[in-house]
Amino acid sequence: MYANRIFLSSLFLCIVSLLLSCQSSTNLNSDKGNPSESGFHLPEAPAVLTDPQDKLNYVFEHYWDHFNFSDTSTQFNNGTAEQILVDYLAMFPQVSIDKLETGIPQFLDQAKIEPTGFAFFQQKLDSYLYDPNSPIRNDLYYEPVLTYFTSSDRVSAADKEKYKVLLDLVKRNKEGTRATDFSFLLGDGSTSSLYQTDAALLLLMFYEPGCSNCEETFAALKAHAGIQDLISHKHLQVLAVYPDGNMDIWKNYRNQVPANFINAIDEKQAVLSQGLYDLKASPTIYLLDKDKKVILKDTDLNGFGEYLSTVSF
Repeated sequence: MYANRIFLSSLFLCIVSLLLSCQSSTNLNSDKGNPSESGFHLPEAPAVLTDPQDKLNYVFEHYWDHFNFSDTSTQFNNGTAEQILVDYLAMFPQVSIDKLETGIPQFLDQAKIEPTGFAFFQQKLDSYLYDPNSPIRNDLYYEPVLTYFTSSDRVSAADKEKYKVLLDLVKRNKEGTRATDFSFLLGDGSTSSLYQTDAALLLLMFYEPGCSNCEETFAALKAHAGIQDLISHKHLQVLAVYPDGNMDIWKNYRNQVPANFINAIDEKQAVLSQGLYDLKASPTIYLLDKDKKVILKDTDLNGFGEYLSTVSF
């Protein structure tokens, strides 16, 4: 039911580093157009700005100053506009959320002067920031895009309704907030819930039996001595939840889930039917603290490992 998750956070970091160092001349794919050939170039920060962050903020705020949004004859067809957009997205981790919340609407306001160009950017933003297989997918960055789309006169009524649903999903279970509680059934027939699950750190993993990435994730966690040590010393617990509610499938698959994980099923399918969590990829992983506050949202093993490297037990 879900698209397989591709664990690409390390690739994302490489892309961001490369793009920022080479600015807009970098091509992720050989078939992308050359931005310089379209006349596009990055703005030059004023000499009075000496702080690197101030310079970066200026470039971000004026990024689209030299882009011709009216020219749809070539740059939207030969990959040039897409490459320029990718370079823009690569700046997102380097600026504050406040800058994104003001900069993204300003960019899209410029883009909407040409319907064809706006539709192009709409599709690409959806793909890069929300597709589960995108190496730069990020709900935090996608939220201001969705906020704009839900009220834009360039977006159809049907798409607005779709974006309103997505906006509600990306706002749920944000990092720093308490995760949404839900109940589940355990292998011994008892019922428990997320909030009743006692753990100093809880790796909440929604999985699908037979999903290759789920099985690879199970295997990686089981084989990692450090993670197994954290589990045995009760510093970490893994809660693996099958959300589709098919009891036969879950029971037949339970031996594939590591024995020291909590293996549960949402037999009422509340997570899916009520949209409690955004589960378009499998596995979908959250890291929660002892109070069930979200530390990492929709993460992967790379992100989990990076977090573990910053804490001591």
